[in-house]
Formats: sequence, structure tokens, C-alpha cells
Amino acid sequence: MDEQEAARTLDMMRATRGVLATRTRWSLARHAAVGVLLGSLIAGYALPGSWPVVVVMVCLAATVMTVARDRRRDGFFVNGYRIGRTRRITFTLVAIAFAALVSAILLKERYGLDWAPVAIGIVLAVVATIVSIVWERVYRQELKEPGRER
Repeated sequence: MDEQEAARTLDMMRATRGVLATRTRWSLARHAAVGVLLGSLIAGYALPGSWPVVVVMVCLAATVMTVARDRRRDGFFVNGYRIGRTRRITFTLVAIAFAALVSAILLKERYGLDWAPVAIGIVLAVVATIVSIVWERVYRQELKEPGRER
């Protein structure tokens, strides 16, 4: 490959990333779906017996359906654990969700606050929705500005 061919290939790649950056826009409802799913995972622990397990299974099924919907609608699904600045955002959200889960379970089991998982789940739903919006913006920025992935 000579220099001109390499330059053309790079230009083509930049143009493709630009097109992808414009297509990578999800609705507020799609972002809220992320929040509702994560919040529901936590809130489900307020339920008695084995109902929390049912909630987890419903959330997993809804996640699979969301990924399938993204692939059908957009032609692709972007994994949150991809390399780049978005990965830090994803891990931060995972840490927040894990802390929320531990807090919800402790408050319910140790202190008898049966409503705690619901309250924490609602807060997590809002936080996860906001983080999803931020994640999308950072992802689009990475696509528009090659080299800013890290």
C-alpha cells in the first residue's frame, strides 16, 4: 500500500466514523430503558420470597430484547465495555449499581427497611438514565475525533 492509498483509506475511515457518529443517537426512551432496567434490578429486592429472582429474569429478558431492537433498528449494538473513554463510564455505572444493590440489601435485611430497595432503585434509574446519555455523547465524540478513544 503506497502513501496515497493509505491516505485515501484513512479519509474513507474518517468519513465512515462521521456517518456512524450521526446515526448513533438514541431516544430519551432508550436511555430511560437502561435506567428502568437497572433500577428495577435493585427495586425488585423489596419483593418477598423468590420474586426478586423473577424480576432479575424479566430484566435479563428485557435486556436481550433491547439489544435485538437496537440491532434491528440501527443495524448494530454498541457494547458498553468497548475500549475507550466510554469503558470508564460503564465501569463507573457498574460500581454505582453494585453499591446500590449492596445498600438496598443491607438496609432491608439488617435494618428492616423494606422500602429501601424501591427508593434506591428509583434513584439508580435516574442516575443510569443520565449516565446513558453521557455515555452516548462521549461515544459520538470518540467517533468524530479519532485518537480520543483513550
